[in-house]
Amino acid sequence: MSSLLAQVTAPRSQERTTLVSPMAPPRPAAPPKAAPVQVKVAPRPPKEVPRLVQTSDNPADRLDALVAWTLAHHACAGAFVADDNGLTLAAHGISEAHVSLVGPLLSALVGVRTVPGVDATAGALWLGAQMMSWVETRTTRGGFCLGTVGDEALSTRAFEQLKEALETTVRGL
Repeated sequence: MSSLLAQVTAPRSQERTTLVSPMAPPRPAAPPKAAPVQVKVAPRPPKEVPRLVQTSDNPADRLDALVAWTLAHHACAGAFVADDNGLTLAAHGISEAHVSLVGPLLSALVGVRTVPGVDATAGALWLGAQMMSWVETRTTRGGFCLGTVGDEALSTRAFEQLKEALETTVRGL
C-alpha cells in the first residue's frame, strides 16, 4: 500500500503533459472546383423521309409498297394496313392479335370524333411492352388504318408522313 501511496503522492515532473496535440498549421485552401463544362450539341435535323410514290394500280402492290416504305423509314418493328372493320389488308412483323384491335378501336373513336375540335384520326396505345401507333383516313369506300408497332410512339412529324402515305395509297382503291 505504501508503494501505491508513494506513486500517487510522488512529486510531479516539471514537464507539462499535453492532453491535446498542438494544431497543425493550416493547409492551403484547395483551388475552387471548376464548373462542369457543358457541351452543347446541336440537335440533329430530323431524318429526311422521302415521299411515298405509288407506281402500281394493283391494290395489293400498293398496300405492300406502303408497308415496306413504313418499315424502311420509321422506327417500328412491324407495320400493317387494315380497313375500319379490322380486316388486315397487308402486314409485316405484327401479330394478328394487334391488328384485330383496330376494328374495335376505330369504332370506339367514332364517338370521340363527335367532340368539337377533336381529330382522333391518329394516336398511340400501349399494348403490353409495345406501343401501337396508327393513322386513319376516310374514303367513300370506308376507313383505312396504317399502324406500326414499336418501342415508343411515333413523332408528330412521323404521323403526318404516315397519313400522307396512307392517303396516297388508298386514293382510287
